[in-house]
Amino acid sequence: MRLQAMMATYGIQTQTPHEVEPVQIWPPSQLVKVYEFLGVTRKLGLKGRPPRPIGALGTSKLYRICGQTVICYPLIFEVSDFYLSHDMALLIDDIKNELHFVGKYWRMSGRPTVCILIREEHMRDTHFKEMLDLLAMFKKGHCDGLKIRTGRLQNLISSSCIEHLDFLHLLPPDIIPKFEAFQQLEHTSIGYQSLTDIPKAIIYSEPTYNFEEFTHKSTKDILDAISQTDTLHGQSQLLGILWYREGPQFWVDGITVKERLEKLTRQAGALRHWSVVRYCSSVLEKMVDSISPYITSTLVSGKQITVGIFGHEEVVIDHPLTPKEVKGIIYGQCQHHDIYQAVLQQEIILYIGRLISTSPHLFHGILKLRVGWIIQAMILYLKFLNENPPALHSLSPSDLRKVLFKVLETSDNVASNKMTAHQQRQIEGALCRVPRNFYDRVWDVMTRTPSGIIVAGHHLPQQPTLSEMTVYELNFALQVEMLLNRISAPEYRQILVELIMVVYLVLKRNPELSFGDPVDMDKLVHESFVTFIKDRPQEIAENSSDMTPFYNAPSKITASYLARAVMHNLLKYGPSHIDTREMCHIS
Repeated sequence: MRLQAMMATYGIQTQTPHEVEPVQIWPPSQLVKVYEFLGVTRKLGLKGRPPRPIGALGTSKLYRICGQTVICYPLIFEVSDFYLSHDMALLIDDIKNELHFVGKYWRMSGRPTVCILIREEHMRDTHFKEMLDLLAMFKKGHCDGLKIRTGRLQNLISSSCIEHLDFLHLLPPDIIPKFEAFQQLEHTSIGYQSLTDIPKAIIYSEPTYNFEEFTHKSTKDILDAISQTDTLHGQSQLLGILWYREGPQFWVDGITVKERLEKLTRQAGALRHWSVVRYCSSVLEKMVDSISPYITSTLVSGKQITVGIFGHEEVVIDHPLTPKEVKGIIYGQCQHHDIYQAVLQQEIILYIGRLISTSPHLFHGILKLRVGWIIQAMILYLKFLNENPPALHSLSPSDLRKVLFKVLETSDNVASNKMTAHQQRQIEGALCRVPRNFYDRVWDVMTRTPSGIIVAGHHLPQQPTLSEMTVYELNFALQVEMLLNRISAPEYRQILVELIMVVYLVLKRNPELSFGDPVDMDKLVHESFVTFIKDRPQEIAENSSDMTPFYNAPSKITASYLARAVMHNLLKYGPSHIDTREMCHIS
């Protein structure tokens, strides 16, 4: 009620859970429990709906359950054990995306009805003014172009979509779980207090030091250092060393290391100290809520995901996995190489899963979403913008998502940005983006290379590749992608993609020519680079093998040198390799 009175001063009308009665407000997890009984048949051994989260469309309906009318607030308002719930700017973006998703995909009778849940703790956030701006925009009847109607729930019910869940009546009363409505938090304070009485969160900063030396010191030295360290960063680093050395149940000043890290996570979350929050969350092996559905939505869109640190081994996710399986893969691949990336990669998977539903154009040309490489593209992007770029793990979740969006957008509109050619190739290569119809072009090249092609020392033979697959088959594209994934430098990968397009054009314009030996793509790039350097002796660096001048040349120039190398290799075979079957002859 105190929050309601404060919102009213801004002209925003709200309702407390008590005011919407007899309609009950449920968390989505309660609805999941109800659906676990859908279609249960003991005789046939049939179970109900798996305990997976209810999506945006499911929480936009009202439900009649055991004689009660129920509305669920969306999953984005759940208070999570993971740190994303500390970032209100992220919540505001999620609300907008949720509404646009529902507006785009709603196909049921009646209007979708979405419950926006505002808690008093939101008032303490530095982004609360942005939340007020969003609610004011709703009051005007729109949300970034989407028509919105706000009002009292009792006035909206008549036009809402109501679903009757009557299968619970068929179950014995003793197995039906007890469902509790969302309870309004009552405050002990008497009377209304102004917004100024509520402590605001501030942007917190502190000096950071390298505590790696303590990995070689005794446990006693670490305990002494903890008692003398007052920074959150220092405490988290030292507790992390103790966790891996002594285990989570090791006692420090009367509580276990695990309990102390949990407390530190909450403290750092309240202060928005994101690097400490991420470090503690990774040590505690926390998982973002409902990551599996976002992986599934990415797979459904025709993409694959790989998890792993840039420059190290990756694991491909090509089918839906349980949260436990996802956790095993992410922590198994990331934590021992880079402790922060175990949680950063979860964030990126989550943001990709949401973006791919709302902005699919950002992912055109990307078949395999290599999360470690995408993070590398983000690091490069920040490096190109700033001389002293911030570390990704120190950014707020909302800022991290903005960087991801900018990187995908920059790459999608290469011509409109101000990066050098080398920087563009690094970003494009790190995102593994290829031109339109690229895999079809590779197929056409393969038809003219009887001995196949070689990339990074690995051979892709013409046969049985072409006889066992079709040009539009996903398996062929994945085979090509697997070949390109063997390249370790993003900019070099991008040059090879450009080379394949050049080879296709040369062969298309010269139908009488074909390659005799296996086409070694690396050799062609090297020949192009050597010719390029001969023509530009002033650009030769001290290290003549440094290809930076070549990477920095515009694509029109590199294409001409790549084409010269291709023609040189085609013509050296002479007339004997011209396909005479295509020539005119008398039968």
